[in-house]
Amino acid sequence: MQKVDMKRFIYFFVFFLLLTLSLFFVMNTLDSRTIQQSLVSNAKNQVSYAESVVDDMLYEASMYGIQYTADSSVRFYRQQIRELDSYNAQMKKNALVERMDNALLSNQSIESLAVYWKQEHAMIATRQDPLAYEIYGSVEKRGWQMVNGNLYYFSLYPYIREPRTPDEIQYVVGVKLKMDYLRNVLKKSFNEGGSEAFFLVGDGPTISNGPLVEGIANQARETVAPDPKEILKFDYASGREDYFVLSKYIEPIDTYLVTYTRTSDLLEPLNRNRQMFVGSIMAVLLIGLIVIGIFYRNFYRNVQLLRNRFRQVERGDYGVRIGSIPGAASTEFGTLFGGFDHMVARTESLLESLKTETDLRRSAEMKQLQAQINPHFLYNSLFFIMSMARSSPEAVIRMSKHLAEYYRYLTRLGSESITLETELELADHYLGIMALCKTMEYEIILPDLLKKQPIMPLIIQPIVENAILHGIEERQGAHRVSIVVEPADTGAVITVANDGRGLTAEELHQLKQDVANAEPPSGSGGVGLWNIEKRLKNAYGDAGNLEFAVNEWGGLSVSVRIEFAAQEGGNYGVIDRG
Repeated sequence: MQKVDMKRFIYFFVFFLLLTLSLFFVMNTLDSRTIQQSLVSNAKNQVSYAESVVDDMLYEASMYGIQYTADSSVRFYRQQIRELDSYNAQMKKNALVERMDNALLSNQSIESLAVYWKQEHAMIATRQDPLAYEIYGSVEKRGWQMVNGNLYYFSLYPYIREPRTPDEIQYVVGVKLKMDYLRNVLKKSFNEGGSEAFFLVGDGPTISNGPLVEGIANQARETVAPDPKEILKFDYASGREDYFVLSKYIEPIDTYLVTYTRTSDLLEPLNRNRQMFVGSIMAVLLIGLIVIGIFYRNFYRNVQLLRNRFRQVERGDYGVRIGSIPGAASTEFGTLFGGFDHMVARTESLLESLKTETDLRRSAEMKQLQAQINPHFLYNSLFFIMSMARSSPEAVIRMSKHLAEYYRYLTRLGSESITLETELELADHYLGIMALCKTMEYEIILPDLLKKQPIMPLIIQPIVENAILHGIEERQGAHRVSIVVEPADTGAVITVANDGRGLTAEELHQLKQDVANAEPPSGSGGVGLWNIEKRLKNAYGDAGNLEFAVNEWGGLSVSVRIEFAAQEGGNYGVIDRG
């Protein structure tokens, strides 16, 4: 009783510690997850806000470009100044520049607006730039481009369709953004929660409002994906600092808006509490392990040993023994181990005796079955050879060949594995002999995939012989026999049919009863089928059986169902059938 109480106490102790530790980790994990989710949600809102500001800025800038591309004063400007004198041409230019300047007065995001005529190599702009001619002269397509660290939107005329070649471009309208405005967007959008942000522009430099954590930009280049719909997230660790990073792809300018937030500072209090609690639990667990070790050494180890030995016996290993265990001989376990060894030894001896008895009985059954098949068949074959020896030597040769192969198969039973192919070869030789003695047709159908499947010997042959003796020979004009093998789930169905004398419903019912009886039928009739039924039941249990039916010829069909998954004998090899 004391040992049982001790065992229950140890189980309860371990369970309580594990439960406490599990609950703490679950609560700590939930708290950490809640904080992280809050931080990620806040950062996503910041990213969405910054993206909306950038989208508005890009849309407004692109509208300026499209507006001045389609403006008639720009479109006909070069043609008009050719017709004017120098003074009026300059006044025309000043008016256009002033108009463009006035359009940008209320705009905080656009730095300059310019129009460049490619053929005349002429330009008007709201702000002078020594590199402007080179930049605008290399433009070949409309849209956003990053040039020398600045963002431009280029609109081309003709604007209805994309020019097929650079020579078709008449003029280019360019809108240059203020990069400081982009930095201010980052500063205003990410000024809470300890988040920092930057723009990642292809392989070019990053655009940020301050210094970046070393390595995050490189990690972002390897991780981000051009998905304009989703905000992607990944984690980054640098030394003892942990960050989560969000990225959003801004498709018009082929740029990623990246923000990162340090989580280690916010989660540090939770981590300290976790370490203190784990340390306390480990101290208690260490004491518990010492107690469990003592219990294991004195009691549980011996119980485990006994249980493992029983499992080996369950798997069929009856040669297992426990023997003498140091420290257990003087306790109750010593007596228990000795009783186990004696029990297994007796069981092994009984099984060996039963196996020998089963093998002897199986051998006797086989010899009895062969004795049923051989005598009258051999006599008839020999009489055929004697009668045909002078008149048809060729028939004698065929008969002798079939007869030799037939008896060679019978003499090697038990020494070689039997398959459906070899078993049906025996039936083929038998039917070949019978076809020489009388007018008869037969067919054997065996799929290739079933040829090498194992089968008990002399299962099909007695049924074939029964079809000849009790079917064909008892009906005038009967001459057909068929053997058909068909796959069925994990086994096969073998059907032997003949066009001989059929059975009435009463005779068919009586035959089924005779075959199913525990004792063989009286007399010689039906003994062969009864023997086959019992062998099938012994080998396969309920999975193997004989079935009878009247076929389309009017004769009897006998079907045998076998299972390839079950080994011969199987769990039924030691059943005493009386």
